[in-house]
Amino acid sequence: MKFQILLIIGLFASSLFISSCSEDGDTTPVGSESLGVAPDFSIKTWDGNDLELDTYKGKLLVIFFFGNTCPPCIAIGPDVEEKLNQDLKSKSDYAIIGIDQWDGNNASVEGFQKNTGVEFPLGVLGSPVAKAYDTTYDRLVVVNKEGAIIYRGNSIVSNHLDEVVTLVNNLLD
Repeated sequence: MKFQILLIIGLFASSLFISSCSEDGDTTPVGSESLGVAPDFSIKTWDGNDLELDTYKGKLLVIFFFGNTCPPCIAIGPDVEEKLNQDLKSKSDYAIIGIDQWDGNNASVEGFQKNTGVEFPLGVLGSPVAKAYDTTYDRLVVVNKEGAIIYRGNSIVSNHLDEVVTLVNNLLD
């Protein structure tokens, strides 16, 4: 009897631990609440341009953290391009960039751009930036016009793309 009670308690505790560690479907709260100041960064794009947070001061910024040969990142890239770049690039107070968290070389990030058709700037050697933003590849992060992180996806972009599109559109209206 004692063993059965311990087993039941152990199973209950395990289920609590597993559900608290699950990342599927979890995101940081969506809205205008700050999740902290966006860490400054300065890296290069695959074609040699500077990619710095300061460039986007006063703009709503979406950062697409990707892995240069990550199959889900490549698969969602065209949708990110359409919904978060093509549909919004005419807005003067908005920008989107991509950062390769896998630290690929210029050729591998250029390959990602060609495979996905994305037209926004793509930074290389971005793992320190991802670490500073407390994220990983295949994630979206939104920085508001005041420089605060207001959204940080905790699962693959395809799970939250429409949510981010809605957030961005609401903040730009």
